Amino acid sequence: MRKFIVFLLSAMLVISLAACSPTQPKMETTAPDPQVMASTGGASDKVPDPNAEPMEIISVYSQNDDATGLNQAMDAVDELTADALVDKLIEYGVLTEGTKVLKFDMADGTGTLDLSQVPNSGSTGDLLMLTAVGNTFIENFELDKLKLLVNGKNFSSGHMEQGDNDYLEYVKNYKEIK
Repeated sequence: MRKFIVFLLSAMLVISLAACSPTQPKMETTAPDPQVMASTGGASDKVPDPNAEPMEIISVYSQNDDATGLNQAMDAVDELTADALVDKLIEYGVLTEGTKVLKFDMADGTGTLDLSQVPNSGSTGDLLMLTAVGNTFIENFELDKLKLLVNGKNFSSGHMEQGDNDYLEYVKNYKEIK
């Protein structure tokens, strides 16, 4: 009887150990067939096009909601050009619709940007606009400084006037401008 109880307990122990041991999940060895689904316009339909041209990631600076500084946004353009950056600055409300790049040159870390027009929006607005344009161009083209011209002349508004030796430099504390 004693042997029978020991045998029964041993059998139960073996069964309980086998039931508690981890098992490896079975891996499917064949790749699932791709399914063709109709486009629903949802997020799951946004699969990158393998034939699409690569985009350039850029930083765009624009005025914040309470006009005390700038916001920085990451965006993309097909090709990094002065025209593409000006288009983005128009899109973000920094420059006005119809603003065109008349000329853009870079030499020895200094850029010269000649625009067809710039908005005149008061002393604080002018400072924010100049800082947004300067930071956007300086960061994306990796410049040390930027000379802003309007129709070939130094930037001038009723509130600010730049001379021949005045350049825009990157403003690190762009979130709060005084």
